Amino acid sequence: MEARGLGDRWLAGDAIPGVTFARNAAVSITDGPYSGESGSISLLVGIRPQPTYLVELGSGRGNIRVRQSELSPAG
Repeated sequence: MEARGLGDRWLAGDAIPGVTFARNAAVSITDGPYSGESGSISLLVGIRPQPTYLVELGSGRGNIRVRQSELSPAG
């Protein structure tokens, strides 16, 4: 399936196999240079080699790309 089709489905709220987080999900960054920060999922950027998201940082420092393995649900 074409990547654009997956992105459109994700934006519509459809579950995508292997993709953990939905749009606007609150997340904590657990690894990498932004470890310890929190934010919300803005966009699914890609799914290979693993899902990668654009995360809007709660600190207001902007948006960053973060791999799924570096995120956990906020809570």
